[in-house]
Formats: sequence, structure tokens, C-alpha cells
Amino acid sequence: MTDDHATSNDALTEPLLSSQQERNNNDTNEDVVVLSQLSPATTSNNNNSNNNNNNNNSDVKRDVPAASEDAENTTSSSAPESFSIQTEIVEMLHLALPLAVSFFCRMGMASTDSAFVGHIHDGQHQPETYLAAAVLSDMVLNICITPPLAFNQVLNGLVSQAMGSGNPAMAGVWLQQSIFWLTVTMLPCLVGLLHVKPILELLGFPSDIAIVAGTYAKYNMIWPIPNGIYQCLRFYFQARGLPRPAMYNNLLFLGINALLNWFFVFGGPTSWKGLGFIGAAISLSISRTMQGVCYYLYMFVYNKHHLGAWPEGGWSFRHHTKERTYEFMKQSLPNIGTLLFQAFASQATTVLVGRLGELSIAASSALSTVTIPWSGTLSATCCTVSGVRVGYHLGRGDGAAAKRASWIVMQFITVVNVIMAVVFLIPYLKDKVINIATDDEGLVALAETLVPAMLVGTYLNLLVSNGTSGVFSGQGRPLIATILSFGLELPLSIGGVAIYILVFHGDLLGVYWFNAISGAVEAAIVLYLIMSSNWTKCADEARERQEASRRSASESGENTADVEDGALSMATTDPESSSDDNEEEAPLTENVDHE
Repeated sequence: MTDDHATSNDALTEPLLSSQQERNNNDTNEDVVVLSQLSPATTSNNNNSNNNNNNNNSDVKRDVPAASEDAENTTSSSAPESFSIQTEIVEMLHLALPLAVSFFCRMGMASTDSAFVGHIHDGQHQPETYLAAAVLSDMVLNICITPPLAFNQVLNGLVSQAMGSGNPAMAGVWLQQSIFWLTVTMLPCLVGLLHVKPILELLGFPSDIAIVAGTYAKYNMIWPIPNGIYQCLRFYFQARGLPRPAMYNNLLFLGINALLNWFFVFGGPTSWKGLGFIGAAISLSISRTMQGVCYYLYMFVYNKHHLGAWPEGGWSFRHHTKERTYEFMKQSLPNIGTLLFQAFASQATTVLVGRLGELSIAASSALSTVTIPWSGTLSATCCTVSGVRVGYHLGRGDGAAAKRASWIVMQFITVVNVIMAVVFLIPYLKDKVINIATDDEGLVALAETLVPAMLVGTYLNLLVSNGTSGVFSGQGRPLIATILSFGLELPLSIGGVAIYILVFHGDLLGVYWFNAISGAVEAAIVLYLIMSSNWTKCADEARERQEASRRSASESGENTADVEDGALSMATTDPESSSDDNEEEAPLTENVDHE
């Protein structure tokens, strides 16, 4: 495979969500986000390919979204379509809604644990002690499990590239690579969770908090590997246009996790008093482990949705050739540094805030509990939508449309933040929201003073993350995000907060406002880089990478002709003939999506 192929990860994410196909097949295609972008190399001889594969690829055909004739005609033309804001918004919403629900549920699970912990009154420790211990334990856990996550973060780009290049079997190869390397590298990283207590004591935190946090971390060792594999599976199907099954799965387990917390923390409806603090960790471990198990059973065993993009031979180490592993590592390993820096940057602020005392940690944790579900959901969803839509338009060679799509997402972020500001600034609503996290009057009073600074900082940081992880990713320029992280965020955010706390002995409110100011500087730089981008050049580079991908697939020595014919047959299948198969993807009411 060529070097161009290795660098085309983000620029080749080009699913076009076909709203026309959704409208025509609404009753039979409920779970499918239709991928109407076809490889130009596979748009010829479609009748022969379709006939040949109706008999040989029936298992594959049923789980791949059908593309409309309009989509084929569009992709066979080199001239970009006219850009319609209304159509673009519809396409974004078709992708964003299931993703947003999924992200919200995933983040809501963690916030549910914090909410239960913040209401523990067992006479051993105060609620703020438990909240502080939980957030510090999560801090160490996040740093420990971050490096292996680099091996699933690349799946959106790699799987989309495989599907677009007419070699869908490679999507399954990348998934197997991702699961293998994530599992192998996660095992040694989990050892750090056995040493949370001495780590926190070394950082200067009170011993009583360190002891409680250390116990909490040990009960969280169960879920990181199953959760990481679940992420791999979700990204694999998401990139293939199947985000809804994970959405239903996540909705189901959000409720299950709340019930498990109620039972294991407080004893539920029984006379049993529950396990208290460690019950929250046990609840999360059960939820996140079973979440992945149910998703695998539904997608792989029951509906066999993987067959449309799966290598011959199934699960096998023979797919891990030297060339493939080299390409996978070239795209994955650089992410380790970026992810680690982001994790350290976030947790460094937590450590510094810890210098302000137990009350400050607990108040910050309480505010995060009611902020992260919506801000984290908005960030993750908008980054994904920006990357997909910008990459799609650039792949079509339309840099102007990609630029306009990026600004639509920025405007959407602004609107949502205005709405959330109204919710948090109305006194009655603000009290109700913060009381979700804790009922301690002292914590609530302190958290309320932080709300204005939190809102400003959250908005600016959302703009920055959407630019770096969304727009630049879609442009195929991820190096900019790394440079900004190490060259700007390190000295400004972390260094500035450290000086403010350690030298000037500032308070928690000042920390929040300092983060807002640093976010404004970063946002100004990111927006300038987006406005000054050479979108035409980005479009040319994206199309060159797409051609390089197809060449490398044909030169890899694999017999891809049958796979390409199968992919074309599936993409041109008459919607009526596939309606019965698509009905298998109806909402999962028994057990069962999504990051």
C-alpha cells in the first residue's frame, strides 16, 4: 500500500446520507443511514454485477444500505452539485440525531454514577468526599486507558475509506486489527488502577480521599477492555451507515445503569442497604460490559450485519499481514501522543484544582456532572458530522461546499449554547439542574457561582474542538490539532492555570474564567485557520488520496474483484427487493447504539 493511502484516513470519510432514499424506504430502512457515495470505479457494468451476486452474496446483500439511482448518477459525474443549505442541514440531521442520542447516553451513564455518589449519606464520609474520590479515581483511570484508545479512533476513517474504495472486506480487516491491538495494549495499562492510592498521595491529595479513590478504581478494572471493543464495533458499523442499533442499545443501558446504581448503591426496593460508594463502580462495570455483549450478539450473531464488509476466512490472524499492520500503525500510533496530551491536559487541571481543597474539587465535579452530558454530546456529534460532511464535499472536489458545511455546524453550536445558557441562568432552573448532582447546600451554592464562566468556556472550547477534531480532520490536516495542543494549549491552559493557582493563589472561580479566556485565544486562532484555508487545494488532495486508495487496494495482491462486484451489487439492489431484509434492523426493544 502507498503512503498516500496511509494518510487518507480522515479525508476519505465521505458517506452521503441519502434523504431521498430515507423518504422512499422509511418503513423498511429505519435503522440505516444510507451511504449513497459510490466509488466511481464500481459504477459500470452494474447490471451484470447485480445478477451475479444475487445468488452468491445473499447474506451480504441484506445488511448493506441500498443507494439510489440519483446517487449513482451524482457520483459518476465529476462536476460538483449545487449546494443547498436546506439539503445539507437535512443530511446532517440524519446522521447527527442517532449519534447525539448515543453520545448522550454514553456520557449520561458516567454522570448517573456521579449523581448517585453525590447523594450518599452513610456516616463514614461526606458526599463531597465521595464526589472528590470518584473524580480523582476517574482521572487516573482516564490516563491509564487513553493510549490503547488510539487503535479504535482511526476506524471511522479507515472503514469509510475501505467502503469508498470498493474493497469493503478491508473494513473487517481494520476492525480485527483495532480489536486485537486495543486488547493487547490495554492489559498492561490496567495495572495502573491498582496503584491509584499511592499516585494520589504522591500528588498531595488527602489520604482519606486517596484511600476511597483507590478502592473505587479497583472495581472499575473490569469494563475498560469490553468497553473499548464495543467502541471498535460501534465505529465500524457507524462508518458503514448503521448508527441506529447502537443508539437503541445505549438508550436501553442508560436505564439499566440507573437501576443498577439504585440497587447496588442504595439497595433498591429491597431492605438491603446496598454497597454504597463501590456500588456505583460495580454498576458501571456491569452496564458497560453487557452493553458490548448485547451489541455483538445482535449485530454479528443475530443479524450478521458484518457480512457485507468482512474478509474471507472470518476472524483470523492471517489478515494481519506485515503491510496491513504497518499501515494500521502509521495511522494509529500518532494518535497516542495527541490523546495522551489531551488526557494529561484535562487531568492536570483537576490536579491543580485539587490544591484549592476538597470543596473545590467536589463543586467542580458536581458542575461537570450536569454539564458534560450535553456539552460532551454536542462536541462529539458536531465533530463527527463536520468530519463526515467536510470530507464528503472535498471528496467530490467541491471546496466551497465543504467550507459552507463547516460554518453550518459552527452556527448550530452557537444556537445550542444560547439555549443552554437560558436554562442555566434562570435561577429556578439552575437550582433544579445542579441539585441533580448533589443536594449538599454548600456545594450547590459554590457551583452556582461558576455557571457564567462555565458557559462561556464551554462554548469557546466547543468551537475549538469542532475545528480541530472535525473540520481539520475532514480536510486531512490532523497535524494542525497536534501542533495547537503542544504549542498553544500546553503553555496557555495548563501553564496559565498552574501559575494562577500556585503563584497567585487564585480561587476556583478565577480558574474557570481563566479557562474561558484561554479558550477565546484558541478559538480565534482556529477560526482564522479555517477561514484562511485553501479549500480548493484540500479538495484536490482528498481526491488524490481517494485514487491512491483504489490503486493500493488493487496492488495489495488481494483478489478484490469479487468483493467489488459484491459491493456494487449491494449498492444497486432494488429497494423493494431488499425491504424484507432491512426490516431486521427495526428498533431493538428487547436488548438493544452507538460514541
